[in-house]
Amino acid sequence: MAMRVQGPGKSSPSVEATGLESGDLGVIWSGEDQGPADAPARPFVERRRRHAKDHDWQESLESLQRHLTRLEEGNQLLGESESLYRGIFENALIGLFRVGLAGEPLIVNRAMAKICGYDCAEQFLGQVTSLGEPLFEDPSRWAAILRQLHAQGVQTGIEVECKSTDGERKWIELNMRVVRESGRIVQFEGSAEEITDRKRSEERIRLLAYYDLVTGLPNRPLFEERLGEALSAARWKSQRVAVMALELNRFRMINDSLGKDFGDRLLQETAGRIRSAVGESTTVARIAGAEFAVILQDVRSTREVEQTAAKMVAAVTAEFSSLENSINVTCNAGISMFPVDGWDGDMLLERADAAMYSGKDQSANSFRFFTEEIHNQIRERLRLENGLRLALERGELFLVYQAQVDIRTGDVSGLEALLRWNHPEMGLVYPSDFISVAESSGLIVPIGEWVLHTACRQARKWQDAGLRPVPVAVNVSAIQFRQQGFCETVRRALEETGLDPKYLELELTEGLLLTNADVMYLILQELREMGVKLTIDDFGTGYSSLGYLRQFKVNRLKIDRSFVREVSVNADDAAITTAIINMAKALNLDVLAEGVENVEQLDFLRTQNCFEIQGYYFSRPVTVEKVELQLKGSFAH
Repeated sequence: MAMRVQGPGKSSPSVEATGLESGDLGVIWSGEDQGPADAPARPFVERRRRHAKDHDWQESLESLQRHLTRLEEGNQLLGESESLYRGIFENALIGLFRVGLAGEPLIVNRAMAKICGYDCAEQFLGQVTSLGEPLFEDPSRWAAILRQLHAQGVQTGIEVECKSTDGERKWIELNMRVVRESGRIVQFEGSAEEITDRKRSEERIRLLAYYDLVTGLPNRPLFEERLGEALSAARWKSQRVAVMALELNRFRMINDSLGKDFGDRLLQETAGRIRSAVGESTTVARIAGAEFAVILQDVRSTREVEQTAAKMVAAVTAEFSSLENSINVTCNAGISMFPVDGWDGDMLLERADAAMYSGKDQSANSFRFFTEEIHNQIRERLRLENGLRLALERGELFLVYQAQVDIRTGDVSGLEALLRWNHPEMGLVYPSDFISVAESSGLIVPIGEWVLHTACRQARKWQDAGLRPVPVAVNVSAIQFRQQGFCETVRRALEETGLDPKYLELELTEGLLLTNADVMYLILQELREMGVKLTIDDFGTGYSSLGYLRQFKVNRLKIDRSFVREVSVNADDAAITTAIINMAKALNLDVLAEGVENVEQLDFLRTQNCFEIQGYYFSRPVTVEKVELQLKGSFAH
């Protein structure tokens, strides 16, 4: 601790006693040791070192040097950052830009120039006066975006379809925001990314979801959506709307016999003809396999709809000569009207379908309006369908059998099992009244399986009773036959009833065999290997062909009753019947004529060496008890 230096007259320690050198310390006066008592007080006074100023300049220079060094380092980092930013900006994979308040480009990167079809940023800036020019074909949209930026500050997800300088159309997505200085908007900046591939993928997905890939027409979901829009507009404007349904008849047979490629081209040609008939602005859709639907809006009169429907049917049924196989097709159309026939799209389409299918029962190449009569038919079909769902479990279905007779001996050579329905309210219902309902509802599958089991079980019972064994024939629906596992169903019926397969005969239609011939061949081959007999029913009414007879190797042909009915008085029917008999014999096939009702028909068939007969001349379908009597007796004449 430094000692005070005493004033005059007082003793004071030596300077050495302070531990300081004389050149380092000035004189320090304290308030209490300042000489005479009446002397005024003086502040502390420090005598600086002799080299203090030199020392301060040196520190200042060192401090300045440090600041300059840091400034240089900062400038270097700033330059590096700017260079890095510029590199990122220039080499970014997406387009980056800044524009003035009027949309004039101030700076763009290489990617932005490329997106707009320019080779480099310099070329873009030299030729483009507004960013909206290369991006927006409609200048008003670009102006609207700039206004929205002023109001909102940010615009994202702006999708633009534009044409680049090379003529290529592409999709671009923009994101933009404002740039402010002192709170004032001075510029806009943003990014641009080409999304053409994404938009094409989205369009592909949309096409798959809403358009038919074969014809290019709207599919059912899009048709229903547009129908809903049309009905909403019609309600608002008190207008009428017509819904038309049109279907090509027997298209599946054409598709399977001539090939899927031919079938697709036929559908494409049909779609084009319908669109030409109703007008390009009218909605035409493919809503099912060979079914098309049309929406006619702002309908003025029923006559107008009739004319359009007639024109459409005529166009579709004209010869398709442009295809490699010239062909004529038939079709039917149905029409429903809003608001008379229904208030919503589902009901209108359903009733147009009902009118169309009702027309199929009348004549081909026609159109029908939905009527109250058709409505009653629908109600009756629903009644039958609901009844059929309960018929099996209630035991209302039963079989009768019609004898097939060998006229050389008069003996029963076979039996055909025929389905009947004892309805609790309607009484006896024949297959012609309910089979189509069973097929359309899918009930034909369990019903057909029940028929197969019942017929096999009854045939075995007759054999166990000691009666002469004869084959029992069962009609097979096309829907039932195409069910996966049909062969297994047949095998299970034979095993569970114990019937020898050679006593089961399956009757199939020509049309069934011609659908998907490769698959049919495999199924028929498995049935033949099982030992089951195969018969073509109603032969002559379909696309009769020696080719498929040789391929499928069936056992027997049944001549349709429509030829037998006039065989004794109509030369054409006689010629057709004779040809079928001769063809069957040439192919080593058995032949049976059905529908024989009088002796003239019988004598004609006998002269043509057709010896197996089925018809009312010998017996109507009878119950199990009467069959037993027939098997014990003879029809010999």
